[in-house]
Amino acid sequence: MFRLRTESFIDSPPEAVWAVLEDFARYSLWNPLLLEARGRVERGAHVKMKVRSPDGSGRVYGFTATMSRVDRPEALEWTGGIPGVLHGRHYFLLSAEGTGMRLVHGEDFSGVVTWVAGRKLKALQSSYEALNRALAERVMAERANPLVPTLR
Repeated sequence: MFRLRTESFIDSPPEAVWAVLEDFARYSLWNPLLLEARGRVERGAHVKMKVRSPDGSGRVYGFTATMSRVDRPEALEWTGGIPGVLHGRHYFLLSAEGTGMRLVHGEDFSGVVTWVAGRKLKALQSSYEALNRALAERVMAERANPLVPTLR
């Protein structure tokens, strides 16, 4: 198994961050990694996603994820992949902290590919951190003016 974990502080309440995370229809406006998510934000739902390859190649990959945890406004999690080959559990954990909230964002990978490509998976760290920064920027933009879409 390979674990990737990032943490950041966002100066907004968890509910404001949750509102952006669950708004799959607007991912293309702000999300540098997850370009598209189509489906319902409810446990057991299947969501079609498109992700940008973090290697800088510009490639886009599609997959179907299953929403495995939806606890508003504390946790959003989905799983996907091919069990035994490469399977992931992607998660966002939100907890109130002072005037804002702590975001723990990561993914647990399993399967034989993790043994072969473990070092390449470490390269995802910067992409997940970029997503965290983009999320914080989007939340602040939404709070400043919720009617104006922002572009990446």
